[in-house]
Amino acid sequence: MSTKTGAPLPAAEGRRRSRLLRWVGGIIATGLVVGLAAIWAFGPTIGTALWGRPVFLVPPTPECYATTVFDIAGRQGIYAGSELFAVARARAEEAVADADSIADTYPHIDAILAAAGGKHSTLMLPGVVPKERQADLIPTVESGGQVVTVILPATDASWDGQAYVDAVAPALVESLRGDGCAVILDLRGNTGGDMGPMLAAVSPLLPDSDVLWFSTPLYDTPVTITGNSVRGGGTPMSAQVDEKFQVPVAVLTDSMTGSSGEVIMLAFRGLENSRSFGGPTAGYASANTTIEMPDGASILLTTAHNKARTGEIFGENPVEPDRVTVSAERAAREWIGQQGCGDAD
Repeated sequence: MSTKTGAPLPAAEGRRRSRLLRWVGGIIATGLVVGLAAIWAFGPTIGTALWGRPVFLVPPTPECYATTVFDIAGRQGIYAGSELFAVARARAEEAVADADSIADTYPHIDAILAAAGGKHSTLMLPGVVPKERQADLIPTVESGGQVVTVILPATDASWDGQAYVDAVAPALVESLRGDGCAVILDLRGNTGGDMGPMLAAVSPLLPDSDVLWFSTPLYDTPVTITGNSVRGGGTPMSAQVDEKFQVPVAVLTDSMTGSSGEVIMLAFRGLENSRSFGGPTAGYASANTTIEMPDGASILLTTAHNKARTGEIFGENPVEPDRVTVSAERAAREWIGQQGCGDAD
């Protein structure tokens, strides 16, 4: 009697395929469960790190919403290691435990952000939109003589940063190629915004270097000018020019010069050919991160202070110019004249 060999019997093949499908289905189901569990447990943390917003598997309760912000502030805030923050967090956690709505947690979140990040940190409520740029708030270059005046207003990441750069850098280069022998850089009224376009706009006046650092208790992160490009601070930007000029630069400041406006001031601090004139600044010389929440609110949290090339670290105190005066432009022109630029008087 012979036994037939070869392909498996149809019934046996069906049972094998069924076991394989159950095995694969089990792996997929297990993966989905593990994935959902990971999102549930770590979505707020991973989402914040990767996409700038916490990820919730289901709409968060008021307490979950608030404690997520508390955790972010505790990880990233410049003062998160302070006793003030620890006390503020304990009080806030108790206060939000029985909150009826997310809106009820907003005042406690704001208090936590202030404790973790200082005065430059806050909660932007849902529906609050930035003011639109006014028509006259555009950067300008005036070159009526040998002293070129550059006016840099506040900017914003939602504006066309390249247009901002292009309004300054080419005109500045053209003026300095001609009769220009010094620059007045007017930062009065510059309340801040996106520092990338601002730095790129004046990059022809800055040497290739780390122009300042974002300083934390653990490490410093540089903001760098290479050629006429900036990286490490704000939106990376490049000016469509290829020249550098080492001319006297007088920087004008007032009490409205803040945040990224102060960054531009500090980028010139310590250079031999630059001095600052006017009033002390607003005292927001720090770096913020912005984190969007699922209800449309945004967290503004200070994560670092600004460190100048001189080694000085600035944060919430006003930055004093080299010469404090109510006649900033006159003082600037006097100093420029002392540097040998002809029409400064």
